[in-house]
Amino acid sequence: MNNVNNLNSSPISGFSALCYVNFIIKKKYRVDSIAQKMRIATDTLYRYIRGENIIPPDRIINLVSATGDIEYLEFFCEPVGYIPIKLNRTKLNKETRERDEIELSIFLGKSLESVERAFANGKISKAEYKEIHSLLTKVQEKAGELKEKIKREVA
Repeated sequence: MNNVNNLNSSPISGFSALCYVNFIIKKKYRVDSIAQKMRIATDTLYRYIRGENIIPPDRIINLVSATGDIEYLEFFCEPVGYIPIKLNRTKLNKETRERDEIELSIFLGKSLESVERAFANGKISKAEYKEIHSLLTKVQEKAGELKEKIKREVA
């Protein structure tokens, strides 16, 4: 997930490379729209993305808020052994609880299926590990979100 630190021998590395991939290569977000939500100039965001300027930590908070993309938090959390959990402040009701339980079950099922498929030939490739890692991370995130929602319901 954080393997964007090369970008084919580009001078852009680390967090800027992640931004570059998401904004320029994958076109997940419009720079002007996100810059506006972050309350910064479009040129400033472009300089962060291209690695010309280092994005300050306070701006990373704005970036996550503007995009809603947990991948930016994962970039920092994963190397030190943590996962980010989105704290949903909505009231838990039967419908949302059941939806969350179903999503968690689906991700868990896909994860286990991926693990078994990878071990079928006795060795795990890098691509297989990347898929397993991504799916298990989603399981952890979804379980953490559900746990936090339930915790808020305790009387």
